[in-house]
Amino acid sequence: MGLERRTSGRVVLLDTSAFIMGYEPSDVDAEQYTVPTVREELRRESLPRLRLDTALQTGRLRLLSPTPRYMAETEAAASELGETAALSPADRELLALGLQLRSGGKSPVIVSDDYAVQNVADHLGLGYRGLATPGIKQRFNWFIYCPGCHRVFPTLPPGGVCPICGSAVKRKPGRKRPARGRVGS
Repeated sequence: MGLERRTSGRVVLLDTSAFIMGYEPSDVDAEQYTVPTVREELRRESLPRLRLDTALQTGRLRLLSPTPRYMAETEAAASELGETAALSPADRELLALGLQLRSGGKSPVIVSDDYAVQNVADHLGLGYRGLATPGIKQRFNWFIYCPGCHRVFPTLPPGGVCPICGSAVKRKPGRKRPARGRVGS
């Protein structure tokens, strides 16, 4: 199902990449939201920022911040998947807003080309779709490791450096599962 159709309860959540890739909120007949930090990520006087600001002024788009409860749930999921370092504050807030709107009876679809956002959205049972990319086909549990001493870390060490041997840590995919949350094309 494309985003152009209005269905009861379906809402569209827009990530920074949606505005960068040319998403026009005025072209879609659905409730649309983003978070204030997405606006902050867009350069002033850029076309993507103009798109966002125009949509806000015309009422086609609303800014909404998630509550701490859903931020905590998002942080836990990102940590479980090893995506904490890959998500920006805007990504985390957008995912948390998706959880919050879902708890209110909505069916959120996150528009983002960011694979880390899609990975966490899939884990949380939220719909997602990309604009310039086909989206993830598999959901990964990433793990952070040191290529020098082979130690595995539950979270990214400070500065991204192994506290044991001083090597720069890396991440690689561990367990893989088929992704299930992609919506439309």
